[in-house]
Formats: sequence, C-alpha cells, structure tokens
Amino acid sequence: MNNKIEDIQKLFFKQFILNHIPLDQTFILGISGGPDSMWMLDLMKNQNIIVACVNYNHRHNSTIDQKIVEDFCIKHQIRYELLILKKEDEPNTGNFQKIAREQRYTFYAHLYKKYNASCLLLAHQKDDLIETYLFQKQSKRNPSFYGIKQTNRLNEMNIFRPMLYLWYKNEIIDFCKENKIPFAIDYTNELPIYTRNKIRLQLKEYTKETKEYFIEKIKEINAKLSKNNKEVETKYLAFKNSNYNYKKLDFNDKQINEILFIYLHQNIDHLKLSTNKIEAFKSFLLSQKNYKSFIINDNNEVIKVDKCLKIIKKSKS
Repeated sequence: MNNKIEDIQKLFFKQFILNHIPLDQTFILGISGGPDSMWMLDLMKNQNIIVACVNYNHRHNSTIDQKIVEDFCIKHQIRYELLILKKEDEPNTGNFQKIAREQRYTFYAHLYKKYNASCLLLAHQKDDLIETYLFQKQSKRNPSFYGIKQTNRLNEMNIFRPMLYLWYKNEIIDFCKENKIPFAIDYTNELPIYTRNKIRLQLKEYTKETKEYFIEKIKEINAKLSKNNKEVETKYLAFKNSNYNYKKLDFNDKQINEILFIYLHQNIDHLKLSTNKIEAFKSFLLSQKNYKSFIINDNNEVIKVDKCLKIIKKSKS
C-alpha cells in the first residue's frame, strides 16, 4: 500500500473518531455506483458492512451502475442487497427526486433493522454541501441549518457522512482512477432539468478557492444558527414549563416567532406554517379583545385557558 493511500485512509477514519462513531459495528452503506459512493465503499471494504443499492431504472443504462456495485461486492466478498424498481412503476406526477429519496430511505431503514445496524453511511462530499446551501438560498428558505448535517437521525437510523468535509467530486474521481476503482457517471446529473442540476453545473465553473470560501461561510452561518437555536430552545422550555402561559412571553423578543413556531410544531403533527400564520397567531395572543380561540388548520385550534394556551381538536359545526 502506498503512503498516499495510507494518508487518505487515516484522514477518512479520523472522521469516525471525531464524531465518536466506533468502527467495530455494523454499517449499511448507500452505494449507487457513482464515484463518490464507490470511493467510500473501497475505503470501507474491510469493515463490517452491508451494501444497499437502488436501481430506479430511470435511465436506459442504469443496469451498468448496478453491475459495478454487484461485481465489486462479489470480488471483495461483501454482503449486498438490491432494490430494483421498474420504469413503468415510476409515478407520472410529482417530483421524481423526492419520490426516489423516499423509496431509497425506506429501503435503507428496512436493511438497518434487518441487520441490526448501528449506522447508515452516505457518500455526500463538499460539492454536495455547497450545492444544498445554494439550493436553500435560491429557494429563499430559512432553515435551522444550512447545507447538509454530517450526522443526523432519520427513520430510526443514525446517519453519518464521513466525506462531507474531506473532498470535492473531482478529487474523488481522481482517487478512483488512480486506484482503479470502477464507477459510473449518471449523465442525467448533467442535464439542466432540475434546479439542483443547474446549481451543480454552475458549481463546475467555480475555482477551488471560491468553493472553500463557501464551505467556510456555511460553517460560520451554522455556528451562529446553532447559538440562536440554543437560545430559542431555552426560552421555549421556560414557556413549556410555565404550562404555556403566554402572558409570560416577551413579544418584543426578536426570537418570539421562532418560539411560537416550535410550540405549534411540537404539539401538532405534520403542520405546515407560513410566516403570515405565525404573525396572525401572535396578534391573537396580543389582542385585548375577547377572542377565545385561534384556528391553526382544519383539525386544530388554540384556546386561552387562564392565561395558558391549549391545543384542541377543532369542533365540527
């Protein structure tokens, strides 16, 4: 093994140490056959892993990607599971990328439980991080976190992205070529048919220095958001411990809308809220008039009971 590979492996596995993720456990790896995931698979091939590969048959040549994954797993005696979807089963309506993601994560969750895994590994890298940030900015979202989290929990799975802060796609492609690791390129990623694809193509024009600027900017923004989120959480807990006494809220607090947002979201499932709805709810709380209830949606309303708020099922007239 050459020194360069040894250094790369040390860098890769250091991410596990930094995130307190032991290597002596079972991992599910989401592998597509692309350069990012095949590089991660090669780095993890000597660990206790199960490979999960989804073939959507969305492209005419997607079986090539599938075969690359299968051949690699057979060669290195790695357990693998396939989910093969039929082109004719693809929904005619809706966002394909969103639906594909849901199908993929459902498959991962099934394998996670089947093999009693401790962690799902995904091969997101630095370009993906910037791409997601630019997508969020372009869609004028105000998330609690920009970009992609290196660790998170979803569908009862611990998820870890070890390469998120390590390499860019072009570096990974070079690694694959140098080390003779097979991979496929999804040509649909180059088609400007989705907003993300357009951003991806735009990223190709950026220099490494520009990309590094974005990475540092994302870290800086998220550090500020983290501080703000902790403050909001502390204030929300005080509100909760007061039995949701709205008279104890400071409506001049710049974080009041966020506190009210958490209150409604924590107490009502699958709730969609607009800024206008939050403002209207705030006006209801501040009103001196004898308004007893505020309608949140078709099923829920908030009532005032002795200065405290209570969410009830909306009465059907």
